[in-house]
Amino acid sequence: MLGYTVFISHSSKDKWIARQMARLIEDLGVETFLDEKDIAGGDKIPDSIRKSIQACDELLVLMSQYSVDRPWVLVEIGAAWGLEKRVVPIIDKIAPGEMPDILVQQKAIDLNDFDEYLVELNQRAQRGQ
Repeated sequence: MLGYTVFISHSSKDKWIARQMARLIEDLGVETFLDEKDIAGGDKIPDSIRKSIQACDELLVLMSQYSVDRPWVLVEIGAAWGLEKRVVPIIDKIAPGEMPDILVQQKAIDLNDFDEYLVELNQRAQRGQ
C-alpha cells in the first residue's frame, strides 16, 4: 500500500458504481474508505465517517442525480472542505452547474473519464500528496 487513502462519498443508490470505483482505486495500491465495507455492524456511523474523513488524503464524491441533494453527501463534502482535503467530484449524467455550490470551483471529472482520475490519483499517491 502507498499509505494514501481516498474516502468515497456517494448516494446508496449509486453503490454499485462506488464499489467499482473502489476496486479500481485499490488496484493501484491506494486504500479506500467505502461505508458498506468499512463500517461494521454496531459501529456508530457518524463517528466512523468523521474519523475516516479526518484520516483520508482526499475525498472522491460521485455526483449523480441521486447524490446532489443528499444530506450526508453534503456533510461529507463540507467536512473534507473544512479540513482542507482535496475534493474531487466525479459527475455521472449531471452538468457541473448542477453540483452543490461548494463544488462549483472544483474541476469535475466525468464518470466516463474515470481513468483520467486514476492516472492523477496514482501520481498524487506516489508523491504522497
